[in-house]
Amino acid sequence: MDTRPGGRGLEIATAIALGVVSLVTALGVLQASLWNATADRFASDSADARDQSISIAVVAQLRQRADIAAILEARPLAAQYDAAVAAGDLDAALDVYGDIGTKVATAFNLPEGSFDAWWAAGFPDDARPTSSPEYLVALYGPVDALMVTSRELGENASALKEKSGLFGQASLVLALALFLFGVAGINRLRAARYVTLAMGSIVFVFGLFLMSTAY
Repeated sequence: MDTRPGGRGLEIATAIALGVVSLVTALGVLQASLWNATADRFASDSADARDQSISIAVVAQLRQRADIAAILEARPLAAQYDAAVAAGDLDAALDVYGDIGTKVATAFNLPEGSFDAWWAAGFPDDARPTSSPEYLVALYGPVDALMVTSRELGENASALKEKSGLFGQASLVLALALFLFGVAGINRLRAARYVTLAMGSIVFVFGLFLMSTAY
């Protein structure tokens, strides 16, 4: 047995190296598991947001179709109203105006006064109330917000999975460093111990480098 001070110092250095590498490996595995758990939660939330956006989008499309149908049905009534007013038939005009209000009231999301403005402009097809930015934002804004949220959560989940994968690779490298330091601890040849310690140190530093690339 090597009882010289140099041999004792190598044993102490080997024991310290084993402890440090073991601690770093354990912390790396813990961090990877935390990232995986968070990534799984993000992926689940992303899927939920995507499903909600699809459901809301279907409802929004149905409402838009109903709104389009309402204003298209109200348009000929508005023409009848104008004709009745031009003919001086106020009673007929009032009856038709009530029908217009009933039709427009069946719309879900028309901005207030938008049909009247379209009416006053002569019902241009390229300026329907159901095509205005205000209308589309009110109807499809929640859908777009959920889609953006789903995409961002998915990207965050992928980023965390990638980080966890790097830590998994680093853990394998650190396991090799542990093996080399273990060999150094049982080897009684000083030269061989120096070599394995040096190799273990190099491998350990490489493992730390892999971990650093995750940040």
